[in-house]
Amino acid sequence: MSAHRSSPPGVGPRAIHQLVPRLAWGDAVGNQVRYLQSLLRGWGYASDIYAEAWDDACKDQVVPVRDYARAADPDTVLVVHHSFQSRLVPLIIQSPGRKVLVYHNVTPARLFEGFERKAAAGCEGARDELLELRPHVESAFADSTFNAEELVAAGYRNVSVLPFPIDWSAFDAAPDPALQAELSDGCANILFVGRAVPSKKVDDVMRVFTAYQRLYQPRSRLVIAGYLHRDGAYGAYLHGLKEVLGAEQVRFLGRVSAAQLSACFATASVYLSMSRHEGFGVPLLEAMYRGVPVVAYGAAAVPETMGGAGLVTLSDDPSEVAELLAVLERGALREQVIKAQRERLAPLSQEAVAEQVREAFQGVLSGHAAPSPAPVPEATVDLVCPGFTVRPEAPESRLARELAKTIPGARVLALRPRGEGPSLTLGAEDVEGVPVWHFTPDQPPGRAPAPLPGASSLETAVRVSRAPVVLLGADSEVARAVLPHVKERAWGTFEPSASGASIEQARQHLGQRGVVLEPERLEDARHALLSAVGGATRAN
Repeated sequence: MSAHRSSPPGVGPRAIHQLVPRLAWGDAVGNQVRYLQSLLRGWGYASDIYAEAWDDACKDQVVPVRDYARAADPDTVLVVHHSFQSRLVPLIIQSPGRKVLVYHNVTPARLFEGFERKAAAGCEGARDELLELRPHVESAFADSTFNAEELVAAGYRNVSVLPFPIDWSAFDAAPDPALQAELSDGCANILFVGRAVPSKKVDDVMRVFTAYQRLYQPRSRLVIAGYLHRDGAYGAYLHGLKEVLGAEQVRFLGRVSAAQLSACFATASVYLSMSRHEGFGVPLLEAMYRGVPVVAYGAAAVPETMGGAGLVTLSDDPSEVAELLAVLERGALREQVIKAQRERLAPLSQEAVAEQVREAFQGVLSGHAAPSPAPVPEATVDLVCPGFTVRPEAPESRLARELAKTIPGARVLALRPRGEGPSLTLGAEDVEGVPVWHFTPDQPPGRAPAPLPGASSLETAVRVSRAPVVLLGADSEVARAVLPHVKERAWGTFEPSASGASIEQARQHLGQRGVVLEPERLEDARHALLSAVGGATRAN
Protein backbone atom coordinates (compact mmCIF):
# COMPACT_ATOMS: atom_id res chain seq x y z
CA MET A 1 0.00 0.00 0.00
CA SER A 2 1.35 3.41 -0.91
CA ALA A 3 1.23 6.20 1.67
CA HIS A 4 1.67 9.76 0.48
CA ARG A 5 4.39 11.08 2.76
CA SER A 6 4.22 14.62 4.07
CA SER A 7 4.88 16.36 7.35
CA PRO A 8 2.07 17.04 9.81
CA PRO A 9 0.89 20.64 10.13
CA GLY A 10 3.03 22.96 12.19
CA VAL A 11 0.26 23.30 14.73
CA GLY A 12 -2.34 20.81 15.86
CA PRO A 13 -2.17 17.17 16.87
CA ARG A 14 0.91 15.03 16.51
CA ALA A 15 -0.91 11.79 17.27
CA ILE A 16 -3.98 10.37 15.52
CA HIS A 17 -4.93 7.00 16.94
CA GLN A 18 -7.74 4.64 15.97
CA LEU A 19 -10.13 2.59 18.06
CA VAL A 20 -11.96 -0.49 16.81
CA PRO A 21 -13.72 -3.01 19.09
CA ARG A 22 -12.08 -5.99 17.36
CA LEU A 23 -9.27 -6.09 14.83
CA ALA A 24 -9.71 -9.08 12.54
CA TRP A 25 -7.44 -10.22 9.73
CA GLY A 26 -9.19 -10.09 6.35
CA ASP A 27 -12.18 -8.15 7.70
CA ALA A 28 -13.09 -5.11 5.56
CA VAL A 29 -13.14 -2.70 8.51
CA GLY A 30 -9.90 -4.14 9.86
CA ASN A 31 -8.27 -3.71 6.46
CA GLN A 32 -9.39 -0.07 6.39
CA VAL A 33 -8.04 0.56 9.88
CA ARG A 34 -4.63 -0.83 8.95
CA TYR A 35 -4.61 1.17 5.70
CA LEU A 36 -5.46 4.42 7.50
CA GLN A 37 -2.68 3.75 9.97
CA SER A 38 -0.16 3.41 7.14
CA LEU A 39 -1.36 6.68 5.62
CA LEU A 40 -1.28 8.57 8.93
CA ARG A 41 2.20 7.33 9.77
CA GLY A 42 3.32 8.20 6.25
CA TRP A 43 2.12 11.76 6.83
CA GLY A 44 4.23 11.99 9.96
CA TYR A 45 1.68 11.36 12.70
CA ALA A 46 2.08 8.93 15.56
CA SER A 47 -0.71 6.41 15.04
CA ASP A 48 -1.60 3.27 16.95
CA ILE A 49 -4.58 0.91 16.71
CA TYR A 50 -6.43 0.35 19.98
CA ALA A 51 -8.78 -2.63 20.28
CA GLU A 52 -10.46 -4.70 22.95
CA ALA A 53 -10.12 -7.98 21.04
CA TRP A 54 -8.12 -9.17 18.04
CA ASP A 55 -7.22 -12.19 15.97
CA ASP A 56 -3.94 -13.89 16.75
CA ALA A 57 -2.65 -12.78 13.35
CA CYS A 58 -3.13 -9.14 14.44
CA LYS A 59 -1.57 -9.33 17.89
CA ASP A 60 1.52 -7.35 16.89
CA GLN A 61 -0.57 -4.53 15.39
CA VAL A 62 -2.77 -3.79 18.42
CA VAL A 63 -2.53 -1.86 21.67
CA PRO A 64 -5.08 -2.91 24.33
CA VAL A 65 -7.83 -0.32 24.52
CA ARG A 66 -7.48 -0.02 28.29
CA ASP A 67 -4.12 1.70 27.68
CA TYR A 68 -5.58 4.54 25.60
CA ALA A 69 -6.53 6.89 28.43
CA ARG A 70 -2.91 6.94 29.63
CA ALA A 71 -1.55 7.59 26.12
CA ALA A 72 -3.97 10.39 25.19
CA ASP A 73 -3.71 14.10 25.92
CA PRO A 74 -5.95 17.07 25.00
CA ASP A 75 -4.31 17.40 21.56
CA THR A 76 -4.63 13.73 20.61
CA VAL A 77 -7.22 12.77 18.01
CA LEU A 78 -9.05 9.45 18.38
CA VAL A 79 -10.71 8.02 15.26
CA VAL A 80 -13.56 5.80 16.47
CA HIS A 81 -14.73 3.11 14.03
CA HIS A 82 -18.34 2.13 14.68
CA SER A 83 -20.34 -0.76 13.23
CA PHE A 84 -21.37 -2.97 16.16
CA GLN A 85 -21.92 -2.65 19.89
CA SER A 86 -18.59 -2.07 21.60
CA ARG A 87 -19.49 -1.14 25.20
CA LEU A 88 -16.57 1.29 24.97
CA VAL A 89 -18.54 4.54 24.89
CA PRO A 90 -17.77 5.45 28.54
CA LEU A 91 -14.04 4.97 27.91
CA ILE A 92 -14.24 7.08 24.74
CA ILE A 93 -16.12 9.88 26.46
CA GLN A 94 -13.84 10.00 29.50
CA SER A 95 -10.57 9.89 27.56
CA PRO A 96 -8.90 13.26 26.87
CA GLY A 97 -8.52 14.60 23.36
CA ARG A 98 -10.60 15.13 20.24
CA LYS A 99 -12.87 12.47 18.75
CA VAL A 100 -13.72 11.73 15.13
CA LEU A 101 -16.18 9.04 14.04
CA VAL A 102 -15.90 6.72 11.05
CA TYR A 103 -19.30 5.09 10.57
CA HIS A 104 -19.41 1.77 8.76
CA ASN A 105 -23.16 1.27 9.29
CA VAL A 106 -25.12 -0.77 11.80
CA THR A 107 -27.20 -3.61 10.40
CA PRO A 108 -30.86 -3.35 11.49
CA ALA A 109 -31.60 -5.81 14.27
CA ARG A 110 -34.67 -7.09 12.43
CA LEU A 111 -32.44 -8.81 9.87
CA PHE A 112 -31.10 -11.15 12.57
CA GLU A 113 -34.41 -11.90 14.27
CA GLY A 114 -35.40 -15.53 14.35
CA PHE A 115 -31.81 -16.72 13.96
CA GLU A 116 -29.30 -14.79 16.07
CA ARG A 117 -30.78 -13.20 19.17
CA LYS A 118 -27.43 -11.96 20.52
CA ALA A 119 -26.49 -10.39 17.19
CA ALA A 120 -29.87 -8.63 17.05
CA ALA A 121 -29.35 -7.27 20.58
CA GLY A 122 -25.84 -6.16 19.61
CA CYS A 123 -27.21 -4.23 16.65
CA GLU A 124 -29.77 -2.48 18.87
CA GLY A 125 -27.02 -1.63 21.33
CA ALA A 126 -24.80 -0.31 18.55
CA ARG A 127 -27.49 2.11 17.37
CA ASP A 128 -27.94 3.31 20.96
CA GLU A 129 -24.18 3.89 21.14
CA LEU A 130 -24.27 5.84 17.89
CA LEU A 131 -26.63 8.34 19.53
CA GLU A 132 -24.61 8.39 22.76
CA LEU A 133 -21.42 9.29 20.88
CA ARG A 134 -22.96 12.22 19.01
CA PRO A 135 -22.31 15.03 21.55
CA HIS A 136 -18.66 14.00 21.93
CA VAL A 137 -17.66 13.79 18.25
CA GLU A 138 -16.48 16.91 16.41
CA SER A 139 -16.59 15.41 12.89
CA ALA A 140 -18.00 12.25 11.36
CA PHE A 141 -17.06 10.32 8.25
CA ALA A 142 -19.13 7.64 6.54
CA ASP A 143 -18.22 5.00 3.95
CA SER A 144 -21.15 5.99 1.75
CA THR A 145 -23.80 8.67 1.36
CA PHE A 146 -26.31 6.07 2.56
CA ASN A 147 -24.43 5.83 5.87
CA ALA A 148 -23.87 9.59 6.01
CA GLU A 149 -27.61 10.24 5.68
CA GLU A 150 -28.18 8.37 8.92
CA LEU A 151 -25.53 10.46 10.68
CA VAL A 152 -27.23 13.66 9.49
CA ALA A 153 -30.58 12.29 10.65
CA ALA A 154 -29.00 11.60 14.04
CA GLY A 155 -27.86 15.22 14.32
CA TYR A 156 -24.11 14.68 13.88
CA ARG A 157 -21.99 17.72 13.04
CA ASN A 158 -19.56 18.03 10.14
CA VAL A 159 -20.62 14.90 8.26
CA SER A 160 -18.85 13.91 5.06
CA VAL A 161 -18.26 10.80 2.95
CA LEU A 162 -14.81 9.26 3.22
CA PRO A 163 -13.91 6.91 0.36
CA PHE A 164 -13.40 3.35 1.55
CA PRO A 165 -9.65 2.71 1.14
CA ILE A 166 -8.98 -0.63 -0.51
CA ASP A 167 -5.59 -2.25 -0.94
CA TRP A 168 -6.15 -3.55 -4.45
CA SER A 169 -2.83 -5.39 -4.46
CA ALA A 170 -4.20 -7.68 -1.72
CA PHE A 171 -6.44 -9.23 -4.40
CA ASP A 172 -3.50 -10.25 -6.57
CA ALA A 173 -2.66 -13.51 -4.78
CA ALA A 174 -2.01 -16.41 -7.15
CA PRO A 175 -4.96 -18.85 -7.33
CA ASP A 176 -4.74 -22.09 -5.39
CA PRO A 177 -4.03 -24.60 -8.18
CA ALA A 178 -5.94 -27.52 -6.64
CA LEU A 179 -9.16 -25.56 -6.05
CA GLN A 180 -8.88 -23.81 -9.41
CA ALA A 181 -8.57 -27.16 -11.18
CA GLU A 182 -11.53 -28.55 -9.22
CA LEU A 183 -13.78 -25.62 -10.19
CA SER A 184 -12.63 -25.53 -13.83
CA ASP A 185 -14.69 -28.50 -14.96
CA GLY A 186 -16.97 -26.72 -17.42
CA CYS A 187 -19.66 -25.74 -14.92
CA ALA A 188 -20.88 -22.15 -14.75
CA ASN A 189 -19.81 -21.07 -11.26
CA ILE A 190 -22.02 -18.58 -9.40
CA LEU A 191 -20.01 -17.04 -6.54
CA PHE A 192 -20.89 -15.35 -3.26
CA VAL A 193 -18.23 -14.19 -0.79
CA GLY A 194 -18.98 -13.14 2.77
CA ARG A 195 -20.04 -14.30 6.19
CA ALA A 196 -23.07 -16.54 6.05
CA VAL A 197 -25.30 -14.47 8.33
CA PRO A 198 -29.03 -13.72 7.97
CA SER A 199 -28.56 -10.13 6.76
CA LYS A 200 -26.55 -11.36 3.77
CA LYS A 201 -29.54 -13.48 2.67
CA VAL A 202 -27.45 -16.43 1.55
CA ASP A 203 -30.73 -18.34 1.50
CA ASP A 204 -31.94 -16.04 -1.29
CA VAL A 205 -28.66 -16.61 -3.15
CA MET A 206 -29.47 -20.33 -2.99
CA ARG A 207 -33.02 -19.78 -4.24
CA VAL A 208 -31.81 -17.70 -7.17
CA PHE A 209 -29.20 -20.31 -8.04
CA THR A 210 -31.78 -23.10 -7.92
CA ALA A 211 -33.98 -21.20 -10.38
CA TYR A 212 -30.97 -20.51 -12.62
CA GLN A 213 -29.91 -24.16 -12.64
CA ARG A 214 -33.40 -25.44 -13.42
CA LEU A 215 -34.44 -22.79 -15.94
CA TYR A 216 -31.23 -21.89 -17.75
CA GLN A 217 -28.02 -23.74 -16.93
CA PRO A 218 -28.14 -27.33 -15.64
CA ARG A 219 -24.32 -27.47 -15.64
CA SER A 220 -23.82 -24.90 -12.93
CA ARG A 221 -22.41 -24.70 -9.42
CA LEU A 222 -22.94 -22.34 -6.48
CA VAL A 223 -19.77 -21.49 -4.54
CA ILE A 224 -20.21 -19.80 -1.14
CA ALA A 225 -16.92 -18.67 0.37
CA GLY A 226 -16.89 -17.23 3.88
CA TYR A 227 -17.42 -18.03 7.52
CA LEU A 228 -20.36 -20.34 8.21
CA HIS A 229 -21.34 -21.46 11.70
CA ARG A 230 -22.67 -24.85 10.68
CA ASP A 231 -24.16 -25.60 14.10
CA GLY A 232 -25.78 -22.19 14.49
CA ALA A 233 -29.44 -21.54 13.72
CA TYR A 234 -28.80 -19.88 10.37
CA GLY A 235 -26.13 -22.36 9.32
CA ALA A 236 -28.47 -25.25 10.10
CA TYR A 237 -31.23 -23.47 8.18
CA LEU A 238 -29.04 -23.10 5.10
CA HIS A 239 -28.08 -26.76 5.09
CA GLY A 240 -31.71 -27.76 5.53
CA LEU A 241 -32.74 -25.38 2.73
CA LYS A 242 -30.13 -26.95 0.47
CA GLU A 243 -31.90 -30.29 0.84
CA VAL A 244 -35.35 -28.78 0.36
CA LEU A 245 -34.41 -26.86 -2.79
CA GLY A 246 -32.74 -29.89 -4.30
CA ALA A 247 -30.21 -27.95 -6.36
CA GLU A 248 -27.06 -29.80 -7.30
CA GLN A 249 -23.49 -28.59 -6.83
CA VAL A 250 -23.95 -26.21 -3.89
CA ARG A 251 -20.56 -25.78 -2.19
CA PHE A 252 -20.04 -24.17 1.23
CA LEU A 253 -16.29 -23.60 1.40
CA GLY A 254 -16.21 -21.82 4.76
CA ARG A 255 -13.25 -19.57 5.49
CA VAL A 256 -10.76 -19.59 2.63
CA SER A 257 -7.15 -18.47 2.17
CA ALA A 258 -6.19 -15.62 -0.14
CA ALA A 259 -5.08 -18.17 -2.74
CA GLN A 260 -8.34 -20.11 -2.48
CA LEU A 261 -10.34 -16.90 -2.81
CA SER A 262 -8.40 -16.04 -5.95
CA ALA A 263 -9.27 -19.45 -7.33
CA CYS A 264 -12.96 -18.82 -6.63
CA PHE A 265 -12.91 -15.52 -8.53
CA ALA A 266 -10.74 -16.89 -11.34
CA THR A 267 -13.35 -19.55 -12.11
CA ALA A 268 -16.51 -17.52 -11.40
CA SER A 269 -19.04 -16.83 -14.15
CA VAL A 270 -21.00 -14.28 -12.11
CA TYR A 271 -20.78 -12.78 -8.64
CA LEU A 272 -24.21 -12.76 -6.95
CA SER A 273 -25.28 -10.74 -3.90
CA MET A 274 -28.77 -10.72 -2.38
CA SER A 275 -27.74 -8.94 0.83
CA ARG A 276 -30.43 -6.84 2.51
CA HIS A 277 -28.15 -4.27 4.10
CA GLU A 278 -24.70 -3.09 3.04
CA GLY A 279 -23.13 0.13 4.24
CA PHE A 280 -20.65 -0.16 1.38
CA GLY A 281 -19.90 -3.62 -0.07
CA VAL A 282 -16.20 -4.36 -0.68
CA PRO A 283 -16.77 -7.82 -2.25
CA LEU A 284 -18.76 -6.16 -5.05
CA LEU A 285 -15.74 -4.04 -5.97
CA GLU A 286 -13.39 -6.98 -5.51
CA ALA A 287 -15.40 -8.92 -8.10
CA MET A 288 -15.18 -5.95 -10.47
CA TYR A 289 -11.42 -5.74 -9.95
CA ARG A 290 -11.06 -9.43 -10.76
CA GLY A 291 -13.12 -9.14 -13.95
CA VAL A 292 -16.22 -10.99 -12.75
CA PRO A 293 -19.61 -9.48 -13.70
CA VAL A 294 -21.79 -8.61 -10.70
CA VAL A 295 -25.51 -9.08 -10.13
CA ALA A 296 -26.68 -7.52 -6.86
CA TYR A 297 -29.95 -6.77 -5.11
CA GLY A 298 -30.16 -2.98 -4.76
CA ALA A 299 -30.48 -2.69 -0.99
CA ALA A 300 -29.03 0.10 1.16
CA ALA A 301 -25.66 1.32 -0.22
CA VAL A 302 -25.33 -1.37 -2.90
CA PRO A 303 -26.42 0.87 -5.83
CA GLU A 304 -24.04 3.57 -4.61
CA THR A 305 -21.17 1.08 -4.37
CA MET A 306 -21.92 -0.29 -7.83
CA GLY A 307 -21.85 3.23 -9.27
CA GLY A 308 -23.93 2.36 -12.32
CA ALA A 309 -21.83 -0.71 -13.18
CA GLY A 310 -22.82 -4.36 -13.02
CA LEU A 311 -26.49 -5.28 -12.89
CA VAL A 312 -28.49 -3.96 -9.93
CA THR A 313 -31.90 -5.54 -9.48
CA LEU A 314 -34.78 -4.07 -7.50
CA SER A 315 -36.49 -7.46 -7.41
CA ASP A 316 -35.73 -10.32 -5.06
CA ASP A 317 -37.85 -12.77 -7.03
CA PRO A 318 -35.59 -15.81 -7.69
CA SER A 319 -36.76 -16.39 -11.26
CA GLU A 320 -36.31 -12.72 -12.23
CA VAL A 321 -32.80 -12.54 -10.76
CA ALA A 322 -31.91 -15.91 -12.32
CA GLU A 323 -32.74 -14.42 -15.71
CA LEU A 324 -30.08 -11.76 -15.14
CA LEU A 325 -27.51 -14.48 -14.47
CA ALA A 326 -28.48 -16.13 -17.73
CA VAL A 327 -28.27 -12.85 -19.66
CA LEU A 328 -24.63 -12.49 -18.61
CA GLU A 329 -23.74 -15.68 -20.47
CA ARG A 330 -24.01 -13.73 -23.71
CA GLY A 331 -20.50 -12.74 -24.80
CA ALA A 332 -21.08 -9.18 -26.04
CA LEU A 333 -23.19 -8.06 -23.09
CA ARG A 334 -20.86 -9.75 -20.64
CA GLU A 335 -17.90 -7.82 -22.03
CA GLN A 336 -19.86 -4.55 -21.87
CA VAL A 337 -20.65 -5.16 -18.21
CA ILE A 338 -17.04 -6.01 -17.37
CA LYS A 339 -15.80 -2.89 -19.20
CA ALA A 340 -18.26 -0.67 -17.27
CA GLN A 341 -17.09 -2.25 -14.02
CA ARG A 342 -13.46 -1.43 -14.82
CA GLU A 343 -14.46 2.18 -15.46
CA ARG A 344 -16.27 2.26 -12.13
CA LEU A 345 -13.00 1.41 -10.34
CA ALA A 346 -10.97 4.19 -11.98
CA PRO A 347 -11.78 6.90 -9.37
CA LEU A 348 -11.08 4.41 -6.56
CA SER A 349 -7.40 3.94 -7.36
CA GLN A 350 -4.94 3.71 -4.47
CA GLU A 351 -3.49 7.14 -5.19
CA ALA A 352 -6.82 8.92 -5.72
CA VAL A 353 -8.36 7.58 -2.53
CA ALA A 354 -5.23 8.30 -0.47
CA GLU A 355 -5.36 11.92 -1.61
CA GLN A 356 -9.05 12.24 -0.71
CA VAL A 357 -8.44 10.72 2.71
CA ARG A 358 -5.51 13.10 3.30
CA GLU A 359 -7.62 16.13 2.37
CA ALA A 360 -10.50 14.97 4.58
CA PHE A 361 -8.28 14.47 7.62
CA GLN A 362 -6.38 17.72 7.08
CA GLY A 363 -9.71 19.51 6.88
CA VAL A 364 -10.71 18.12 10.26
CA LEU A 365 -7.36 18.78 11.89
CA SER A 366 -7.08 22.33 10.59
CA GLY A 367 -10.62 23.23 11.59
CA HIS A 368 -11.87 23.35 8.00
CA ALA A 369 -14.10 20.28 8.14
CA ALA A 370 -17.26 19.89 6.12
CA PRO A 371 -19.84 22.42 7.36
CA SER A 372 -22.48 21.25 9.78
CA PRO A 373 -26.00 20.95 8.43
CA ALA A 374 -28.44 23.63 9.45
CA PRO A 375 -30.19 22.84 12.74
CA VAL A 376 -33.31 20.81 12.18
CA PRO A 377 -36.37 22.80 13.30
CA GLU A 378 -38.49 20.94 15.80
CA ALA A 379 -41.83 19.83 14.39
CA THR A 380 -44.98 20.10 16.44
CA VAL A 381 -45.83 16.51 15.39
CA ASP A 382 -43.94 13.86 13.45
CA LEU A 383 -46.32 12.07 11.10
CA VAL A 384 -44.45 8.86 10.27
CA CYS A 385 -45.95 7.56 7.04
CA PRO A 386 -43.38 5.45 5.14
CA GLY A 387 -45.62 5.04 2.09
CA PHE A 388 -46.66 8.70 1.74
CA THR A 389 -44.84 9.19 -1.57
CA VAL A 390 -44.46 5.64 -2.87
CA ARG A 391 -48.09 4.71 -2.14
CA PRO A 392 -49.96 8.03 -2.12
CA GLU A 393 -53.45 6.54 -2.34
CA ALA A 394 -53.07 4.18 0.62
CA PRO A 395 -55.38 5.02 3.57
CA GLU A 396 -52.38 5.89 5.77
CA SER A 397 -51.06 8.34 3.18
CA ARG A 398 -54.43 10.01 2.74
CA LEU A 399 -54.82 10.36 6.50
CA ALA A 400 -51.28 11.77 6.84
CA ARG A 401 -52.10 14.35 4.17
CA GLU A 402 -55.19 15.50 6.05
CA LEU A 403 -53.40 15.64 9.40
CA ALA A 404 -50.45 17.59 7.96
CA LYS A 405 -52.78 20.20 6.50
CA THR A 406 -54.64 20.51 9.80
CA ILE A 407 -51.83 20.54 12.41
CA PRO A 408 -49.62 23.67 12.24
CA GLY A 409 -45.91 22.78 12.22
CA ALA A 410 -46.44 19.09 11.53
CA ARG A 411 -44.09 17.24 9.18
CA VAL A 412 -44.41 13.95 7.32
CA LEU A 413 -41.51 11.46 7.41
CA ALA A 414 -41.58 9.08 4.43
CA LEU A 415 -39.50 6.78 2.25
CA ARG A 416 -37.79 8.09 -0.85
CA PRO A 417 -39.32 6.78 -4.07
CA ARG A 418 -37.47 4.18 -6.12
CA GLY A 419 -34.54 5.55 -8.06
CA GLU A 420 -33.76 8.43 -5.70
CA GLY A 421 -30.42 8.17 -3.94
CA PRO A 422 -29.51 9.14 -0.36
CA SER A 423 -28.69 12.73 0.55
CA LEU A 424 -26.70 14.75 3.07
CA THR A 425 -29.20 17.60 2.91
CA LEU A 426 -32.25 16.31 4.70
CA GLY A 427 -35.10 18.77 4.82
CA ALA A 428 -38.69 19.45 3.97
CA GLU A 429 -39.91 19.04 0.39
CA ASP A 430 -43.25 20.47 -0.61
CA VAL A 431 -45.50 17.66 -1.82
CA GLU A 432 -48.92 19.06 -2.74
CA GLY A 433 -48.67 21.62 0.06
CA VAL A 434 -47.41 19.11 2.64
CA PRO A 435 -43.87 19.36 4.14
CA VAL A 436 -42.34 15.91 3.61
CA TRP A 437 -38.94 14.71 4.78
CA HIS A 438 -37.74 11.82 2.62
CA PHE A 439 -35.35 9.12 3.83
CA THR A 440 -33.63 6.32 1.94
CA PRO A 441 -35.23 2.91 2.53
CA ASP A 442 -33.00 -0.01 3.49
CA GLN A 443 -34.42 -1.97 0.56
CA PRO A 444 -36.27 -1.02 -2.63
CA PRO A 445 -39.99 -0.51 -1.83
CA GLY A 446 -42.03 -3.20 -3.53
CA ARG A 447 -45.44 -2.74 -5.05
CA ALA A 448 -48.54 -3.01 -2.88
CA PRO A 449 -49.56 -5.10 -1.05
CA ALA A 450 -45.94 -6.05 -0.25
CA PRO A 451 -44.92 -4.65 3.17
CA LEU A 452 -42.84 -1.49 3.03
CA PRO A 453 -39.20 -1.80 4.11
CA GLY A 454 -37.59 -0.11 7.07
CA ALA A 455 -35.28 2.90 6.81
CA SER A 456 -32.39 3.30 9.23
CA SER A 457 -32.13 7.06 8.73
CA LEU A 458 -35.88 7.64 9.12
CA GLU A 459 -35.96 5.54 12.29
CA THR A 460 -32.99 7.46 13.68
CA ALA A 461 -34.66 10.80 12.91
CA VAL A 462 -37.76 9.75 14.86
CA ARG A 463 -35.69 8.62 17.83
CA VAL A 464 -33.80 11.92 18.15
CA SER A 465 -36.87 14.10 17.68
CA ARG A 466 -38.71 15.30 20.79
CA ALA A 467 -42.05 15.84 19.08
CA PRO A 468 -45.14 13.68 19.54
CA VAL A 469 -45.18 10.85 17.00
CA VAL A 470 -48.08 9.50 14.96
CA LEU A 471 -47.25 6.17 13.33
CA LEU A 472 -49.46 5.86 10.27
CA GLY A 473 -49.34 2.08 10.05
CA ALA A 474 -48.26 0.90 13.49
CA ASP A 475 -47.30 -2.53 12.16
CA SER A 476 -44.83 -1.20 9.56
CA GLU A 477 -41.13 -2.06 9.80
CA VAL A 478 -40.35 1.56 10.70
CA ALA A 479 -42.97 1.64 13.47
CA ARG A 480 -41.77 -1.69 14.83
CA ALA A 481 -38.21 -0.37 15.09
CA VAL A 482 -39.04 2.94 16.79
CA LEU A 483 -41.96 2.02 19.06
CA PRO A 484 -39.82 0.72 21.95
CA HIS A 485 -38.02 4.08 21.99
CA VAL A 486 -40.92 6.51 21.54
CA LYS A 487 -43.89 4.68 23.03
CA GLU A 488 -44.59 7.34 25.69
CA ARG A 489 -45.05 10.03 23.01
CA ALA A 490 -46.49 7.88 20.22
CA TRP A 491 -49.91 7.25 18.74
CA GLY A 492 -50.53 4.83 15.93
CA THR A 493 -53.10 3.51 13.50
CA PHE A 494 -53.90 -0.02 12.46
CA GLU A 495 -56.54 -1.59 10.30
CA PRO A 496 -59.27 -3.51 12.16
CA SER A 497 -58.47 -6.74 10.33
CA ALA A 498 -54.71 -6.53 10.97
CA SER A 499 -53.19 -9.52 12.76
CA GLY A 500 -49.82 -11.05 13.44
CA ALA A 501 -46.88 -10.51 15.77
CA SER A 502 -46.12 -6.98 14.58
CA ILE A 503 -49.60 -5.62 15.21
CA GLU A 504 -49.80 -7.34 18.59
CA GLN A 505 -46.50 -5.73 19.56
CA ALA A 506 -47.82 -2.35 18.44
CA ARG A 507 -51.03 -2.78 20.44
CA GLN A 508 -49.03 -3.62 23.56
CA HIS A 509 -46.84 -0.54 23.22
CA LEU A 510 -49.64 1.86 22.28
CA GLY A 511 -52.50 0.67 24.47
CA GLN A 512 -55.21 3.32 24.35
CA ARG A 513 -53.09 5.40 21.96
CA GLY A 514 -53.87 2.99 19.13
CA VAL A 515 -56.51 4.20 16.65
CA VAL A 516 -58.46 1.98 14.28
CA LEU A 517 -58.14 3.16 10.68
CA GLU A 518 -60.96 2.02 8.41
CA PRO A 519 -60.45 3.13 4.78
CA GLU A 520 -64.09 4.16 4.48
CA ARG A 521 -64.01 6.18 7.73
CA LEU A 522 -60.82 8.25 7.57
CA GLU A 523 -62.58 11.19 9.19
CA ASP A 524 -63.17 9.20 12.38
CA ALA A 525 -59.46 8.39 12.68
CA ARG A 526 -58.54 11.98 11.90
CA HIS A 527 -60.78 13.34 14.65
CA ALA A 528 -59.49 10.80 17.18
CA LEU A 529 -55.85 11.63 16.44
CA LEU A 530 -56.42 15.40 16.37
CA SER A 531 -58.09 15.24 19.75
CA ALA A 532 -55.31 13.14 21.32
CA VAL A 533 -52.27 14.69 19.66
CA GLY A 534 -53.62 18.23 19.99
CA GLY A 535 -53.52 17.89 23.76
CA ALA A 536 -49.94 16.62 23.65
CA THR A 537 -48.73 19.50 21.47
CA ARG A 538 -50.34 22.04 23.77
CA ALA A 539 -48.69 20.35 26.76
CA ASN A 540 -45.28 20.64 25.06
